[in-house]
Amino acid sequence: MRSTRRLMMAVTLAAGACGDPDLAVEVSTYVGPTHARHDEQLQREHARAVAGTVLASLRRPSSTKELEAAVVVDEPQHPPTDAEQFTRLVEALEQARLDEIGGPARRLASAGPQVWPQIREALLAERRQPKTDYRSLLDAIGGDVPNRYGHFARAWKKAHGFEVKLSQDWFEDLLLLPGARVSPGLRAVYRDCVLQSALLRAAGAIGRDAPELTGEVVATLLDAAYAHEGTFRDEVGRALMALGDESIAHLLRESDETQPRRKDREDVAALRAEYALLQLDKMERLHPQRATDAVRDDPRRLVDVLDAYAVVRPGEAASVLLALADVDDPSVRAAARAAFGAYVEGPPPEGQARTIRLLGGGTSTARAHLTYRQRAGIAIRERMQAELPEQLEPECETRRENGTIDDECVGQPERLTRVYFAWLDRQRHARDEQAISAALAEPDVRERVAQLDRLLAGNPALEGAERLVPVYREAAEAASAAGEMARAGQLLRKAARLAERGESTEGQALRVQALLAEASVPALTREGRRMLLASAQQLAPEDTQVHAALEQLEHPEITTPRLERWAPIAGMVVGLWGLGLLGSWRRRRRER
Repeated sequence: MRSTRRLMMAVTLAAGACGDPDLAVEVSTYVGPTHARHDEQLQREHARAVAGTVLASLRRPSSTKELEAAVVVDEPQHPPTDAEQFTRLVEALEQARLDEIGGPARRLASAGPQVWPQIREALLAERRQPKTDYRSLLDAIGGDVPNRYGHFARAWKKAHGFEVKLSQDWFEDLLLLPGARVSPGLRAVYRDCVLQSALLRAAGAIGRDAPELTGEVVATLLDAAYAHEGTFRDEVGRALMALGDESIAHLLRESDETQPRRKDREDVAALRAEYALLQLDKMERLHPQRATDAVRDDPRRLVDVLDAYAVVRPGEAASVLLALADVDDPSVRAAARAAFGAYVEGPPPEGQARTIRLLGGGTSTARAHLTYRQRAGIAIRERMQAELPEQLEPECETRRENGTIDDECVGQPERLTRVYFAWLDRQRHARDEQAISAALAEPDVRERVAQLDRLLAGNPALEGAERLVPVYREAAEAASAAGEMARAGQLLRKAARLAERGESTEGQALRVQALLAEASVPALTREGRRMLLASAQQLAPEDTQVHAALEQLEHPEITTPRLERWAPIAGMVVGLWGLGLLGSWRRRRRER
């Protein structure tokens, strides 16, 4: 009897989960957390989960594997996709019971780029309660809140061997905090801490997965680090770390070492810049060599980092930029040269001085460190000394003995850079010419094309590659004559891409020929042939070859020769005539 009641209840709940409007039974009992009472999607999911649990309990699992399979797996989170859903979830988090706050919080933590404007606004919103209330609440989970000087006491004690509780994930620790440990006066603070930590987790994922928003996410997080007297700075740091290497260029720009700094703690711009440098250091991306090595396999990120060095100009990056000034990728090569050009062009930067105390009790001033222009001058001289010593100018001093500035000496790094880059271009051109000549000297057309393919694969931006178009076109003609229509199409496409590098209009004609060759592959279906010919017609509406191929495809009887059309019928007639002769021969044989 009890099993029957369970079955009826499960069927009723399952019907409610399916939401079939034709059923006469209406489920009035609510299943699920309070905040989801008006969310139809969540109602169906919770009802389905309860129904599955009841049905699974009707029979006893026969094995351990079956028992493991019967465990209900958590449904994936459904993040908000617009401002209205985001607002409803925030209201649900603020109104739900403390033991039901995890539902809307997890959905907010998985929010995507669609609601980034709302996330940004919520992260920077003014807090009503004082910082002391937040500190009291976060003490329960070991949340580290900085003091007025920016010092994190818990992290310092932990690093120095003290037994102290230190949370490394506020979001999960807050959700695991029993409601009984939250006093009534701190419940609003608790809800806001859960909301902020959920939004910080969402911001980290958005900045990592949506590169078009990474810069804005980084700027927002740096602002949030110093909002409300820095209450959430520890968790902000983890959100910045979650961005990964996508954030390197943006953190560099935010650091902006070229700007003067004030020493007081009220200069938020200076504090943000220092915090950006701190995050790069924690990521082990502060040194330019490590930063560029981290994104070496991603040209887009590498170019972005190099562009940032052109703005920030740390002295350590000068030699790194020169090392990238002759790489094969043209976009990276251009970005590295432009960044190094920013080091050596324009008026020289002012050096920073420091006061030093002499042995006799007096004081003097000395340079604190070399400027980025001086570091660039040293880097270009070392490079030319190793590779191009015959064109290296003698060293000079920018300040003469009489205290005036030697403009000729000031411009020396820029002159040396132009000479060195021009020499690199000549060297690259000579290497390319030698490789092309060696490939063209190969007598076999297949081997010639194979060598050129390897050359282009190793150097996609090969200079003068448009001269190779006739080679690929000749190979395509040979493949077409041998009946290799698919290979002919591939070769013609390569020729088209090479031709399009120059200002020739031959590329489009080659693409049309490639489509015609591919449409002639015997194994191709009729629909595939029609799609290829339609693409060719879009490129060349007046091409007679394309029109003829389309006409033959749509009306094969018009273009098929008469002999080919009558061949099947003639074969049938000949076969019948042969059968008739065989029958008459057999009759004559019997008559004998």
